[in-house]
Amino acid sequence: MERRLYRVNDPISWIEKNLSSFDKVLVIFPTERMLESFAAVHARKEEEGYFFSHDVFPFEEIGTSPRIRAERVSLLYNLSLGRLKKVFGSFHGLLRKTVPLDVFSELTIAIHRGGELKVDEEILARMGYCRTFNVTVPGEFSIKGSITDIFIPGNSHPLRIETFDREIESIRFFDPSTQKSVERLDRAWITPAAESLNTLDNEERARRRIEMAEKTVGTRDETLLDRMDTMDTIAGIFYEKQTILPDYLKDYATVFVRPDEAFAEYARREKETIELLSERPVRKFLYIRYGGVSSEVFMKLADYTIVSDSTVTLIPYDTELTETLEAVRSVQREREEEFIPRVPIVDWTELEEGDLVVHKEYGIGRYLGVRTVENVLGVREYLVLEYRDNNKIYVPIERVDRVHKYVGNFDGVQLNSLKGNGWGRQKSKVRQEVKALISELTNLYGSREIVRGTPLAGDAEMEKSFRDSFPYVETDDQLKAVDEVLSDLQSGRPMDRLISGDAGYGKTEVAIRAAFRSVISGKQVAVMVPTTVLARQHHENFSSRLAPFGIRVEILDRYRTENERSRLLRKLKKGEIDVVVGTHSLLSKEVQFADLGLVIVDEEQLFGVMQKEHFKKLRLQINVLSMSATPIPRTLYMSLSGLRDMSVISTPPAGRTTPEIYVGSVNERLIRTAVLREVNRGGQTIYVHNRVNELPDLLLRLRELLPEVSIEMAHGQMNKTAFERTIRSFYTGNLDVLLCTTIIESGVDVPNANTLIVDDSHRYGLAQLYQLRGRVGRSTRRAFSYFLYDARRLTEPSRERLKALKEFSGAGSGMKLAMRDLEIRGFGTLLGAEQHGNINSVGLYLYREMVDRTLRELRGEQEVDIQDRAVDTELKNIPFDMVIPETFVADSIERLKIYRRIAACREQEEINEIEAELKDRFGKLPVQVESLLTASRIRLGAFRLAIKAVEYDAHLERVLLTHAENHDRNSIRLKREKVLVNEREGKTMIYPVPERRLMRVLQEIFLGVEEIVH
Repeated sequence: MERRLYRVNDPISWIEKNLSSFDKVLVIFPTERMLESFAAVHARKEEEGYFFSHDVFPFEEIGTSPRIRAERVSLLYNLSLGRLKKVFGSFHGLLRKTVPLDVFSELTIAIHRGGELKVDEEILARMGYCRTFNVTVPGEFSIKGSITDIFIPGNSHPLRIETFDREIESIRFFDPSTQKSVERLDRAWITPAAESLNTLDNEERARRRIEMAEKTVGTRDETLLDRMDTMDTIAGIFYEKQTILPDYLKDYATVFVRPDEAFAEYARREKETIELLSERPVRKFLYIRYGGVSSEVFMKLADYTIVSDSTVTLIPYDTELTETLEAVRSVQREREEEFIPRVPIVDWTELEEGDLVVHKEYGIGRYLGVRTVENVLGVREYLVLEYRDNNKIYVPIERVDRVHKYVGNFDGVQLNSLKGNGWGRQKSKVRQEVKALISELTNLYGSREIVRGTPLAGDAEMEKSFRDSFPYVETDDQLKAVDEVLSDLQSGRPMDRLISGDAGYGKTEVAIRAAFRSVISGKQVAVMVPTTVLARQHHENFSSRLAPFGIRVEILDRYRTENERSRLLRKLKKGEIDVVVGTHSLLSKEVQFADLGLVIVDEEQLFGVMQKEHFKKLRLQINVLSMSATPIPRTLYMSLSGLRDMSVISTPPAGRTTPEIYVGSVNERLIRTAVLREVNRGGQTIYVHNRVNELPDLLLRLRELLPEVSIEMAHGQMNKTAFERTIRSFYTGNLDVLLCTTIIESGVDVPNANTLIVDDSHRYGLAQLYQLRGRVGRSTRRAFSYFLYDARRLTEPSRERLKALKEFSGAGSGMKLAMRDLEIRGFGTLLGAEQHGNINSVGLYLYREMVDRTLRELRGEQEVDIQDRAVDTELKNIPFDMVIPETFVADSIERLKIYRRIAACREQEEINEIEAELKDRFGKLPVQVESLLTASRIRLGAFRLAIKAVEYDAHLERVLLTHAENHDRNSIRLKREKVLVNEREGKTMIYPVPERRLMRVLQEIFLGVEEIVH
């Protein structure tokens, strides 16, 4: 067949246009970056697969990212089933050795309903799976009694297999975000989850080869034998037969994109890898022998098509054709629903042994863990809390809602004493001072509550069209925030709302919806941002969303000429501009609006109080919407205390990854490895150093350290043209490394930049460090953040901040970091020193409750409706097991979460939902758990009938009910037992109730379950 070269202006567009003309095809891309670019514009079909190269260097401890591992393994899975028609791979990735397909197929296990489950923990581990408690990403499994959960790479959902003995009773797909089953199956296949499969034979073969390498090079590598799990980059070490993916694609046509660039990139990567392994001779030997094959493999191809927009000299061709194509645009695809972790604002429930906690009745104590106690009443679990003088209390697990983590300044905090009424006096004193403080603050903020503005009702039809034009699927948190903001705008009361959400979680879209509502209601909008870079980006975002609907968006920043500025200000005053985006310059007196209705303040923590209050003074009726990933403590505090409204977006967009964080001293070898790893996988690096005068020298040093990559610098003191050229070059992917100051900190969004290096991290505050961290991890690729410091200049507060940054690295952790910042700073700067002492004496959670109660009182609100009140009914001496056994739920944190959820239930339906979820996730309920749920239902039923306590006396065979204030004496009716009501003492006695009938009687009273009498 004729070997053709298509010389085209855009190879990706050629592939998109001609792909359908091939039945089976392998498309070889020269670099990871180009393969990623193709993936971004190509609408993937079921018969297609991607084969990326590993995104780490050989033998790195972190291992290949779950995404790349899943992509490679799922392609092998689909290939083994014969359903793969089109393969897209990078040149380097296709030359990596992989698991032989016959080995892959042999280890694939078919399962069906009624058959035997032949996998256990050891088999799954050897197949490359990793055991966790909750399965959320491909390659994980968990075993909980009769339930086995496995997430097989290539499947859209994880599998849940329920067995009786070893027989499979059911196979279900489940949703990893809720852990609930969604679809039943009759059969499924469990495939390997890695390319390095540690079966006994394979492991023995790998050990022999390592020992042989040590003999050959004449030195030992002490740790290598213990790190078999990091060898997926040299998968060939495990197998007799050495294979690469193209070995299984002999009947596929081959399309080679930019072959000269591919060979050059391969040579560069191999040279770098060998250089990095130069000090580890055993690893270098193993990598050369078992990592991959020579690029000459592709020079021996007999039949292929070449597509290139550059010179082709390294492989021959017969015919050359020229074609000019229109560039393909990025496809707007609806995001698939993926696992989306939801994180509460502040997780008061996460307790670790040794934590300080606050019990509402007993005060500040130390949490010592959960203990199982067996006595005459049955088996129960208790939280053990330690108080002063080594005194302990045991809190029944069903009352876990009374205990919360202590958040405050730990310096000088003392455990409360269980003797006397010291805790009561402490609470009373704080309550009095809170009242005085709230009265003062309410006068400041309260005037906004009283003033009536103009309700902005919008236009339902136009807003629906605008909503439909958003190209992504909104997260639940985003939708809730939008509803809250639009509701505020419609209320006629001036809005003052804070939206908190991590970088990249969709706060900007909420602001754009608010701007749209304001403009179509006849008002102007001002968007205030802290930096010129962010102003430019917001201007582009707001324009692209609003301009198609005829809304005029302009930008006012320092790069405007005097003439442009004057013209823009005139238009603004006449109402000819609907939305203006700007930096501090929006605060100058010359900026006047025709009818300003909404002010959006982004990255609120970077503005001072004076600047934020300026807008409020413009017009009392103004609506203010603030956005921040790490709200400054004063703002956070006011939101927590209900003085400002707050919306929290703690759900990341689907597929978003959390950066891997490294904190350590500056190290040139580490910097080189980090940058080259990112370049090799087609990504870009942001390098931050916050001293403008030191940047030119640092740029020279970095270019010397990394001669093979392109590096430029950007900072706020550069001239406009050079600055914009550098930033634009980085945005478009033509620059590998951007060396900059913290100008990049605010809101800059480059999804392809997934490595961040900050080499002077000891100089920053916690909020700044967090904002910087948010610059990476804005795509589905794994991100790395390196916070490096000069060990000689590291102070204790800096050490604490860096430690907190590493500690809080999950989804939605910006709020948690702001809470930790409260702890690090203490509270003196918030509301005066006297409040600092008050918060520390009762903990922030209880302090917040007191503030909420005081606010309600000052607003003249009635006692909270029974629906919203905490369930405080006590069950005493009920002789039944009320425990979740460890054999049922092994993870102690998960058990505590379930207990807390049960304790927080306010409706019987919520308990029913928890019951169904427990059966689904963990299998058949043990008697103890059924008993716990029944007791919880009884407690809720008693609360609804205004009963404060239900007490059983086994000796006298009677039940004693203690009434709350609004109890109806006629609400208790029984057919067999006698009921005596003592109005004066507020008690009801029921007798005779022998122990064997106790639960039936309580169910009849409180759940309306009548006993069937035969």
